[in-house]
Amino acid sequence: MAELTVKPWRRADKDRLYVNLAGPRGQAVAWLDCRTGVVTITDALHESSALDKVREWCRTCGRAIPPLTVVHRTSPPGVLPALPPFTVDDDLASNRPGEGVRGMIQADQSKRTWLVRVAARLSGDDLTRSELSKGLDGERFVGGLLDGLRAHGWYVLHAVPLPNGADIDHVVIGPPGVFTVNTKHHPDATVWVGDKRITVNRNSYPYIEKSSLEGSRTAELLHHWCGLAIPVHPVIAVVGARTLTHKGIPAVDVVDGTRITDILASRPPLLEAHRAAAVFAIARRRSTWTHFGHRPA
Repeated sequence: MAELTVKPWRRADKDRLYVNLAGPRGQAVAWLDCRTGVVTITDALHESSALDKVREWCRTCGRAIPPLTVVHRTSPPGVLPALPPFTVDDDLASNRPGEGVRGMIQADQSKRTWLVRVAARLSGDDLTRSELSKGLDGERFVGGLLDGLRAHGWYVLHAVPLPNGADIDHVVIGPPGVFTVNTKHHPDATVWVGDKRITVNRNSYPYIEKSSLEGSRTAELLHHWCGLAIPVHPVIAVVGARTLTHKGIPAVDVVDGTRITDILASRPPLLEAHRAAAVFAIARRRSTWTHFGHRPA
């Protein structure tokens, strides 16, 4: 693999670190926006080595660099892909918190016979699987808190559907950038947060890995459609836990869901108001997310 060098560069309102091929005319293979933490990869062949160089520089530069978001340049600068016509059915802004879980509950209940459903309604029995019911309650709670940010100029989407049938619980857009928020409802549980795994009542779950992947793919998607390197912060909001203990430093923020709005609003501003509005105009489209997880050609 070719040798790489790093070169800080500042001009006017720009503050960057370039990763170049070695040599007097070494071509840039990646660059870091030191204000936002966004790393733009311009040569996928050197991506892994370039990221190692960026991380090493961030550890030793003596500056506070925001958490890294990696995007890939998929189109020439200034050239954006054409968007399909925007329709009412395409608009995700009207989705309620827990919309995806609610659909799963309805599908689950529809499998029951008519007589069983009527008998359950009359007797007050709950035919919903407990994990779905807990998930819905958690998303409603966190979603309700996040909706309060709208009064302060933020944008909030709920239950953003993905091609694999899953969804992102909440996508929040504001001055600090974009947040992909996963709600995990664990009533009265003991939750431990490690570097790579979360343990709930001694049972380990891959929440961190999945949330990190969700954030990086969202960054790729928005960069493709917006033409902007958007800082995306994956967040796991834990609801109902008796204790939430951090024993490591994971790649995503794992927070107490009751404090979600204060935590998000405390992040430093990185995105101008007009750019946040432009990102929301793209993110609210259902068609935007149909290529989630697939790097555009």
